[in-house]
Amino acid sequence: MVLRLVPYQIASYGLSDTGLVRKNNEDVWGSLPQHHLFVVADGMGGHQAGEVASRETNLFLLTYLRQAFEKEKVELMSVEEVEELMRLGFIEVNQFIYELSRTHELLRGMGTTLVSVYFHEDMCVIGHVGDSRVYRLRNGVLEQLTEDHSHVSDDSDKETLSSWRRGDFGPKKMITRAIGTEVLLEPTFFVAHVLPNDLYLLCSDGLTDLVDNNEIGQLLKARLTVEEKVRSLISSAKRKGGHDNITCVCIEVHEKDISR
Repeated sequence: MVLRLVPYQIASYGLSDTGLVRKNNEDVWGSLPQHHLFVVADGMGGHQAGEVASRETNLFLLTYLRQAFEKEKVELMSVEEVEELMRLGFIEVNQFIYELSRTHELLRGMGTTLVSVYFHEDMCVIGHVGDSRVYRLRNGVLEQLTEDHSHVSDDSDKETLSSWRRGDFGPKKMITRAIGTEVLLEPTFFVAHVLPNDLYLLCSDGLTDLVDNNEIGQLLKARLTVEEKVRSLISSAKRKGGHDNITCVCIEVHEKDISR
């Protein structure tokens, strides 16, 4: 297999924790390390449908993109072409989950958030649906790169097929966009420059509902390995109640040692 060259090295670590309240874990994270692709999905739905939605989304998308990357020779593609390929992957997985949800009564209404980061040369392609997030720490400053597809609901809100009320504790959120909710999907995609010493965090709302951006930034700036940073983020959410599943994937970008 031909692997494209990138002008930096990547160190990554991901972990998903059930938390302290829920009995099952509807979060899933995955990666294609050889292609520098990372994904987080946070499932929603009754019974165990949320688990099915996130698990099947992760498996379908990674398989789809791995095959597409190898078939299309992604190392020869422009970043704009990669972005379009990623967008198509989101659309295809949405169609798959939507159709799967209609095969059994217990799966009806299931869906999942989805966020991904793909590193391509000195750029990264970021895609997302729902309220799972991507952050970037650069030069000591934390920036939330994604904007949630959700809003806090009130009694006047009317639920639709594309919306779920979430959160057993505190204000309820209405997800306005998710994988598998409707036949058509409009994912959000954008491209960002990558610099040496950047640190990227993909996470589910089990972290961000409890740990604010200031604390997330402080934990990411600590002199720890990527694994230790992920574990410290999850520990912080659990200390604050851990009422939801918590998933974090941390990716550090380092300059490549060209002397070897």
